[in-house]
Amino acid sequence: MSLYLQGLGPIAHPRLDLFLLGYIAAVSAAAALFFLRYWKETRDFLFLAFAVFFAVQGAVRAHGIYSANPNLVIGWLYALRTFAVVLVVAAIIRKNFRRTVAPERKNTRGIKVGSQT
Repeated sequence: MSLYLQGLGPIAHPRLDLFLLGYIAAVSAAAALFFLRYWKETRDFLFLAFAVFFAVQGAVRAHGIYSANPNLVIGWLYALRTFAVVLVVAAIIRKNFRRTVAPERKNTRGIKVGSQT
């Protein structure tokens, strides 16, 4: 399933486009490793979702480097990118609506916590 994007002509600066695709892929991989490190420390699903998102974005850009025409619309790549975005949105919703128990605060001054004085 390959379609050419309407209105896009040939690549004007192929070396620059390849350089930028490589740069974006490398930075996305670095961001994925960054979020993966924090996920390993905290086990927070939001960090894992962002790590997957950046890994997918980097892989899609790297695929563009090796394809004959990076301007081609390839359905499965967009489906993969959509999955990554939906995963991040789900992680944000999960984090915002999860019921958490607030940690008890220590009272070191003899004042009631939560009282108005």
